[in-house]
Amino acid sequence: MDTALELNHVALLQHQAKHNGDTILLKLPIQRGSEPCREWTTVTVAEFAADVDRVAIFLLAQMTARSIPPRSVVTLLYADALIQYQDLVYAIALSRASYIPQMCSDMLTHPEIIFGLMEKADSKMILYDPSLEHLTKGCPFPKLEFNALKSIKSCPRRDNSSLPAVEDLPSGSDISFVFLTSGSTSGSPKVVPLTQTVFSIFYKIQIERWLDGDHFDSQDVFLAPGNFVCHIPSMIQYLGCLYTGSCLVQPSKPRFSVEELSNLVKVCGLNRFTTYGTFLAPYIQKAKKDPSILKLLQEMRTVSYYGVPISSDDDDWCFEKGIPATNMYGATEIGLVMSTVPGKPARFLRPEPGVLCRFDPVTDAVIQHDNLGSTTHLVEFILLADSPQIPQPHLRSADGNLRTGDLFEEQPDGSFRFRGRDDDWIKSFEADRIDARAIEAKINDTSSDIVKECVVVGHLRPSPALFVAVRREESGNSTDDEIKETILRRMEDFNARQYVHERITDKRLVFIVAEGVLPRTKKGNFRRRATEQKYLEQLDAMYMSVYGY
Repeated sequence: MDTALELNHVALLQHQAKHNGDTILLKLPIQRGSEPCREWTTVTVAEFAADVDRVAIFLLAQMTARSIPPRSVVTLLYADALIQYQDLVYAIALSRASYIPQMCSDMLTHPEIIFGLMEKADSKMILYDPSLEHLTKGCPFPKLEFNALKSIKSCPRRDNSSLPAVEDLPSGSDISFVFLTSGSTSGSPKVVPLTQTVFSIFYKIQIERWLDGDHFDSQDVFLAPGNFVCHIPSMIQYLGCLYTGSCLVQPSKPRFSVEELSNLVKVCGLNRFTTYGTFLAPYIQKAKKDPSILKLLQEMRTVSYYGVPISSDDDDWCFEKGIPATNMYGATEIGLVMSTVPGKPARFLRPEPGVLCRFDPVTDAVIQHDNLGSTTHLVEFILLADSPQIPQPHLRSADGNLRTGDLFEEQPDGSFRFRGRDDDWIKSFEADRIDARAIEAKINDTSSDIVKECVVVGHLRPSPALFVAVRREESGNSTDDEIKETILRRMEDFNARQYVHERITDKRLVFIVAEGVLPRTKKGNFRRRATEQKYLEQLDAMYMSVYGY
């Protein structure tokens, strides 16, 4: 490729439009009613580049009229539930017009939070989906709602001269995107500015891991995991596909049916399944019962997941059945930094080549194993200051390194197994660590027939508490108390191997709630602290009843 394309992602788009314009870049769903999608329309690289230029000219005129200086941050507020082509066009068109997009989704439902994050990013203006007008009321910044793409008229080619030269757009150490973290399990989103150099590293590392040196006669077709631009994995996929001549296909919605998955393969040629672990798990359950779905997964070039790991049982089953599963560990701030060790189940990870890191012991985080009561201390992943993808200084600790708060168990062969975020290890009343995620995994393992979702809480409490949404159709006429007793009875063997402060044994500390009410992040992680806050009064009352304090 021409070295000019290394300047920035707009140069990459223009290069590919000129030399590989007929390559299909996107396949977009044509939804007809509520039925599983059966039709997709295609967008070539050249068509996408033309849409970007057309919208960039429009946006440049709008910014100029509002005196927004070039290279300013401009916030894009998207309807996260909607997967729209225009979202991606607007984001790249802003870059083409010499502005820096800040990605923001309507998962943030309070205007003051949105405006505060804009202020932190030094944003000068907000562009928003028309359906989100209510989130912009009282906005202290200039604002403009998205115009439908078809309403923005095409301009003669010579009018492209009004756009800045590609060489004048942010490149190298200049900030090119601003993303927000999901908020993890407890906190507010962090503002993550990414330089052009770092973002290039992100998509090149990830696409190399996906393709893994394999070469096929047909195009690589990846699944878009959600909105094109609200979340960094989707933007990385777009740029990775653009870089390698691959294609990105959208489902009709993030959680689509097995029938639609089959259509994605038959109609769109989907051959690289990339999604969140929580989204992948239901297809694995279907594959266990349906040989045709198993065959479909086995024939994928890759089945990659991230965000939330699948269960160990599902992971072992995929490995035994030859499903090419790969677990990808990373974060908004650092991109992909670890992935599956070849020849092992997907949960066993190693750092990617070129990633400079260390694993610091966490002295008060201990795993107790079943075998002879042996224990293992956990380690925290630390990205070192001289690693190429180190984020901006405000996101690092005082020593210049990035402390992720993500904990791992080192294996005898030197690989690592993810054991949750530091937030997943709640502290008891006496400051002992409790592996909340391990308790949840055991409940899902022993009671999946009656438990649909669960979360363990109990920060600075004498013992954990459990919130569960139950499968009412499976639990028959059982009362809530009977369901609680069944869950705890099935946990007896597990509890026997735990320290006293790690056990849930009193049904008063099991709370049954409706499905969907437990706070989650977009990736599917439960927001543990948010759950505690939501049910604080009930928790206080029950702990007082059980322990007297």
